[in-house]
Amino acid sequence: MNNATAALLLSGTLLAGGARAQAPTTGLRFGVRAGLSLATLKGTINEGARHRPGAAAGVLMQWRPGAPFALQAEALFAQQGCRSKYEVAGTPFDNRVRLNYLNVPVLAKVYLGPVLHLHVGPQLGVLLTARRRGQVSYSPMRGYTTVDANVRDDYRNDVAFCAGIGADLPRGLTLTARYTHGFTDINNNEVDQLARRASGIGGLYNRSVQLGVGYFFGFRPVQ
Repeated sequence: MNNATAALLLSGTLLAGGARAQAPTTGLRFGVRAGLSLATLKGTINEGARHRPGAAAGVLMQWRPGAPFALQAEALFAQQGCRSKYEVAGTPFDNRVRLNYLNVPVLAKVYLGPVLHLHVGPQLGVLLTARRRGQVSYSPMRGYTTVDANVRDDYRNDVAFCAGIGADLPRGLTLTARYTHGFTDINNNEVDQLARRASGIGGLYNRSVQLGVGYFFGFRPVQ
């Protein structure tokens, strides 16, 4: 069982435990959210790509006009990317791509009961920073080495789709488990793009699983 599967199973147990709680108040509410992100990049050339654990935190705004439905917008700082191992001339290297995004999902929440809900919707990801640790560098004196490089220009913004399950508990507490599937080829390096097209590899896409705990600060009834 990989980390992402175990995380989703754990979150499902936590959410089910809150299913008997009282329904939250309708109206307009604002809040904060923080949690764990397990991210990877689909289309990584190097073998053995693994999830990169990181943080995902930000602010929420929810409008719930009635019991069965709500709209929620978020602005989240999310640590994404991946780790992968590879060899060059028999020398092993551990490559880490660290991407930081400002993600803005807009979600439709459909309630299965007083507390549990499903949520789906699009997400815009604005790339803030990008670094690669483990990039191969060669010199006659030192041979193959690794460097820590700023690769902001090699990646781009992202458009993704989110889907998940959550529980809005009494007193403002909210729990969520979410999968995010990127549709944008975030590879912005022309040399890399040519090599991918020549070998038929395709693009590079964000994938992540998030577990979050949030808190709503109250509500203002919708006029």
